[in-house]
Amino acid sequence: MLNLKIIKMSKKFKFNLNGMTFNLPTKHLRTKDWNGNDIKPEISINHSAGSNLLKQYVKQKYPNVVVSVSSSTFSMGNSVDVYISDEVGNEVDKSIIDDVKSFGSQFVYGKFNGMIDMYESKECGAVSESGTTITGNIKYLSVNNRPKFCSLPDIVRMLREMTTTENYVYGMISIEKAIENVKGYGATEGNINKALKLI
Repeated sequence: MLNLKIIKMSKKFKFNLNGMTFNLPTKHLRTKDWNGNDIKPEISINHSAGSNLLKQYVKQKYPNVVVSVSSSTFSMGNSVDVYISDEVGNEVDKSIIDDVKSFGSQFVYGKFNGMIDMYESKECGAVSESGTTITGNIKYLSVNNRPKFCSLPDIVRMLREMTTTENYVYGMISIEKAIENVKGYGATEGNINKALKLI
């Protein structure tokens, strides 16, 4: 039925873009218009599809970095946040961040112009290697050169800094006190134990 090299799987479909294969839930593949009529298949990249797509992109292109993503919706829009670091919470090369921003920005439909206090729309989207239109429906994209708060790499970073530097207001503290502090921030026991092995 789909003569576009989009392979339907159980509840997911595959497509190729930029020489990579991506998987997304079938809810992001539009095959009907709002009236229920058949249309040429189109891939819609909203905030949830965008966070999924960007995570896959980073994992395929940069397998040695750690990536976490989150997305949210709010009145009048949505956002995608990407966090990239090495396994112990250090920054990665800026070229990786720039590349991920460049890849993701093709699905962002505008930007906020503070000079006129208005969000300005722009053309966005891409075309898969089989010719399927990919529409961009992300309002804001943020790619951060740091680990997501209280993720495993962030716990490693916090424990290391708390016990070896004066970066925190309370100064350098013992590992026991540092563990107590990161638990207070929401770190899980399992991630703390993993982090201790990486310090």
